[in-house]
Amino acid sequence: MTNREIGAIEKEAYALLEQKDYEQAFKLFRKAGTLYKDEGEHKSASLMFASAGSCWARISGEKAFLNAAESYSEAALEAKNAEDFAYAALLYKFAAINYERDLEFINFSESFYASRECLRKFLGISMFTPGRVKQIRGNSEVSVNKAARFLHWLWLSFSYFFWGYGERPFRTLFFAVFVIFGFALAYTQSYLLYAGELVKPGLSNAVYFSMITFTTVGFGDFVPVGPAKAVAMLEAFCGIFTVSLLVVGLSSKYLRI
Repeated sequence: MTNREIGAIEKEAYALLEQKDYEQAFKLFRKAGTLYKDEGEHKSASLMFASAGSCWARISGEKAFLNAAESYSEAALEAKNAEDFAYAALLYKFAAINYERDLEFINFSESFYASRECLRKFLGISMFTPGRVKQIRGNSEVSVNKAARFLHWLWLSFSYFFWGYGERPFRTLFFAVFVIFGFALAYTQSYLLYAGELVKPGLSNAVYFSMITFTTVGFGDFVPVGPAKAVAMLEAFCGIFTVSLLVVGLSSKYLRI
C-alpha cells in the first residue's frame, strides 16, 4: 500500500475523531499505524498508535484501559525505533498508567522500566551528543539547566544499575554479593582482633566477617582494629542501605502480583 493510501486512512481516522466516533477512529489509527510500521515509517507509526491509544482511553468498557495500554506500548516502541527517546518515555509512561488501571501489573512493570530507561538514554544523548537528539513531535526539548539534567541522568543511571528503577530488585542482590566480596578482599589486607590476638584473616574468614558486618549481625568473634574500623563502618552503612532497598524492591514488585 502506498503512503498516499495510508494517508487517506489517517485522514479518515482524524475525521472520525472530530466526530467523536472514538471506536472507529481507534480502528483506523491502528490500521494506519500497522501499515506505517510495515513500511518502516517508525515516526508516523508511533503517532498513529499514540492516537489510537488516546481514542480508546476515552471509551468506557471492560477492556478500555488494556487496549489503550497496548496502543501506547506499540507507539512507544516505534518512537524508540525512530530514536526519539523522550517521546518514547512519555508513551511508555501512558502505557504503564493504563496497564496499572487494568490490573496488568507485569506489563505495568515492564512499561515503567522502559519509560525510565528511555528517559535516561534521552538525557544522556542530550548532554553528551546533542546533535543526535531526534524529535517526532518537535516539542521534546529539556527545559531544565545542564546541571539539573546531569544530576537527573546520574540518579537514573544509579537506579538502573542498582535495582532497575525498582523493577529489577535482584540486581540489588548481585550488588550485595559484589560488595561483600569486595570488602572481604580489603579485610585480607588488614588486621582483625580474634581471641585477643591480631590476625590477618584469610579469604574465608574475611568473607565471613564481611558478611556479618554487611548484615549488621556482628557476632563479635572478629573485631576490626585500626584502618579496618573505617572499612567496617562503611560496609555496615552500605549493608543497611542495600538490604532496605532489596526489601522495598521485592515488596513493591511481587506484592502487586
